[in-house]
Formats: sequence, C-alpha cells, structure tokens
Amino acid sequence: MIGAVAMAVFRLGAFIWARAPDGTPAGNIDQPGPVGVGFASLIGIANHKQFRNAAMMKSFGPLSGIYTAPARGGAPSSLIVIMHGWGADAQDLADLAYPMSLRFPGAAFFVPNAPEPCSMNPMGRQWFDLADTDAGPAAAGEMIEQSVATAIEELGLGMEAVALTGFSQGGMMSLHCGLRMPARPAAIVSFSGALLSADGIGLADGRPAVMLVHGTDDQVVPYAMMQAASQAMAAHGIEAQTLTRPGLAHGIDPDALSGAIDFLAGHLPA
Repeated sequence: MIGAVAMAVFRLGAFIWARAPDGTPAGNIDQPGPVGVGFASLIGIANHKQFRNAAMMKSFGPLSGIYTAPARGGAPSSLIVIMHGWGADAQDLADLAYPMSLRFPGAAFFVPNAPEPCSMNPMGRQWFDLADTDAGPAAAGEMIEQSVATAIEELGLGMEAVALTGFSQGGMMSLHCGLRMPARPAAIVSFSGALLSADGIGLADGRPAVMLVHGTDDQVVPYAMMQAASQAMAAHGIEAQTLTRPGLAHGIDPDALSGAIDFLAGHLPA
C-alpha cells in the first residue's frame, strides 16, 4: 500500500512538470480539472456572487483560509472543511462552497490554505512534501485537528456536525485526519485522493461515514488508489461508499460534486 501511495505521489510531481514544461511556475498546479464545467447552469450567478462576497479570510488555530458563514444567517448547524490539492491554495476550491450551501444553508464553510509553500511552486501551498508521506502528513494532520477544534469551539458545534472534504492531496489529508482524530467527524469525502497509511485508522461512535470519489482516467493519483483505499478501510471495519466517474481525469466534475452533496446530506444537518 505504501509503495503504491509513493508512486501516486511521484506521479503527482511528474504531472506538475508536465503542466509547466519550460520550468515556469504555472500558478496553482493541482487544480481540480473540470470542477467549474457546467456550474453556470447549476447555480444562479447573482446569488453566487453575493455568496462569494460574503466570504472572508479567517484563522482557526494554526491554519488560515477562506471562511463563509451560513447562507441563511444565524448560528451554523454544521461545518464543512474543504482542503485543496498540492501546489494550489484555498482559492481553487472556494467556489465549491456555493453549490454545497444550496443543500446546506445552515453550514459554515472553511477552506484552509495548506501550511507550507509548495516545494515546486512557491506561489502555491502543500500539506506535505511529495518526498515525505510519513512525518509530513502527521504534522499537517495535527494542524488540521487543532484548526477544526478551534473552529467548532468558536462556532458552538460538535464533531458530529463536521465534514472533512478535500481534493487530491487535500483528499489524502481528509482521510488521514478524519480516520484518526480522537473525536471523529460525521463524514469524509475524498476526491481523487488516496489513503496514505492504514495504521491507526478506525471508527469511533460509528463515525465517520466515508465517500471516495475518483475518475477512471486519473493519471495523477490513479483510480486503483481508490480501490486500494476502500479495501484497506474495509479491513479495519470502515465501509466506504465509492463513486466512480467514467472517463474523468484528475478532477471534480458536476456529477462527482452532486454525488458528494447527496452523500453529505445523509450525515449532516442542513
């Protein structure tokens, strides 16, 4: 399993160089592919703009990022954390909050920036260096755990009202943290991610519910990594729900997002 993860991480680095063959930094380099495709037909542009204008930069514990209060106003009924991929930043996934808010008007959203500058793209961020899939994720995981603990205390929520979601390296971190935290979140959604290690994972009080979403044509974190993660979790008593997107490369398409929202609706208050 670890060898397969290391290979996926290596492919992620190779993908970055393929995106910038002249060596010029290519901006945010682990963007979620066609994440924006078709969204104009799914969301009202004016309402989307109003929602985005309400977002603010905010820190919870050691992590800062983009925070959006509940669309319906008042105290939040849940917290959805969205973690970006390697070499990207919070801006890349911030727009996912709006379509989620249509189903969860009482949810607060936090899209944190990863703690480190990206080793291959200083304009972006990373949760851990590609060469370090042990100590790096552990250190980042502690910061995510502290940040979530600070957020729920500030927002007046319990972990049973929290969902951890993420794309690519952010999806890896959602699994790495959410399956080990002393108090488990209600749900995890990993888009195009992988399980870095099965050591120490498990459920607590029946939580979390887990969904793995992956494209069959992903050449960065191969589709087989989703299958391996599902099997490893099953061996530890965690039955993950999987959503396969035929023909999708390394990205999130509208069907992947809507499937994830439907999944979360079964585990979070609206």
